Amino acid sequence: MTNDSITTPKWITIYLWITFFITLGASLAGYFKPDALLGTWEALPAAGALSLAGPLGLFVSRNMATAVVTLFGLLQKNAGMIKIVLLLRLVSDGLDCVNNIIAGNMPVAIMGGVMCLIEIFAFTKIKA
Repeated sequence: MTNDSITTPKWITIYLWITFFITLGASLAGYFKPDALLGTWEALPAAGALSLAGPLGLFVSRNMATAVVTLFGLLQKNAGMIKIVLLLRLVSDGLDCVNNIIAGNMPVAIMGGVMCLIEIFAFTKIKA
């Protein structure tokens, strides 16, 4: 165990493992079963809504990239890398929060906001 790994509290590592699995699951569901994942999406009936060249592809790509970076950071067990992962998640979740507030989707906006608060708090607790 390196000195860097000691400076990352265990709860942050657990939180990132949970978000990794959620993000990976959402990506795989979006790729293999998009209608199940996005069944209540208003734009679902629109032509090309489930095309990987359209919004679905952007969703899957962003979430898969986030999952890969999160996994890489967790396996590195390096406090600096964990901070980078938290920063990536903070920007992504923050934009999700703002976009969903604008779209009027308050449940997702609240979830994004709560995740942002957790990530800000976690970021301040890492000594890197």
